[in-house]
Amino acid sequence: MVDGQNIFAPVQAERVSQLVEGQLKEAIIKHHYRAGDKLPSERELAHIFGASRSSIREAIRALERSGFVVVKKGVQGGAFVIQKGNSKPMVDHLRDMLRLRQVSLEEILQARLIIEPEIAAEAARKATAKDIELLEEITRDQLRGFDSENPVMQYDRNPRFHRIIAEMTGNQVFIIIMQILMEIHAFRMNQFSLDKKTIRKITHQHDGIIEALKKKDEEKAFEEMKKHVLDVHHMHKMLDDKKK
Repeated sequence: MVDGQNIFAPVQAERVSQLVEGQLKEAIIKHHYRAGDKLPSERELAHIFGASRSSIREAIRALERSGFVVVKKGVQGGAFVIQKGNSKPMVDHLRDMLRLRQVSLEEILQARLIIEPEIAAEAARKATAKDIELLEEITRDQLRGFDSENPVMQYDRNPRFHRIIAEMTGNQVFIIIMQILMEIHAFRMNQFSLDKKTIRKITHQHDGIIEALKKKDEEKAFEEMKKHVLDVHHMHKMLDDKKK
């Protein structure tokens, strides 16, 4: 059990909850509290920090919103450090910005062009036969899903393909960024009705990416991913223009 008295300092300032939140974040980041651990109770934290329980409660809520903890109710409840990195708060924020037109399609394109081709090149260096098999299976499942007009598949648009490529790099930053980009992609695609010809064209571009990864051809993986991102962007732009 972590002794909070040894890792936290009392706070005295106007925005007490923010200072408490900051110290709790640091404690989690530095692994004083690990995934699955329960934080001290509100009463205990109030005593440790020399703060009111309302300030503690506000800090815990902020940690939950930012994806550091999950709050469970009941006798065995409390604030628990999440098991894995949670990108949902960031995705929700970016979705809201998108709705408010603070993030444009061009800005999303720029981000994807900087990030995804490099991720594909890195993945080519580390690709295994098992990785290639999984990507091929995902692509087959996607085409079958669209052919069957499965509404679940229609919504997802299977951004899992891109997330798996990021996971192949073993770089946690790439994985988190790609998860955010692909969830926003799925959100946008759900706003449009695509014909099967367009879907098949875009999905079959996966084949070129997979082939480059299979051959461990970094340059080809980079170029295939770049072309794919540009084509998907062009499709988005045309659909966006039709809605206006």
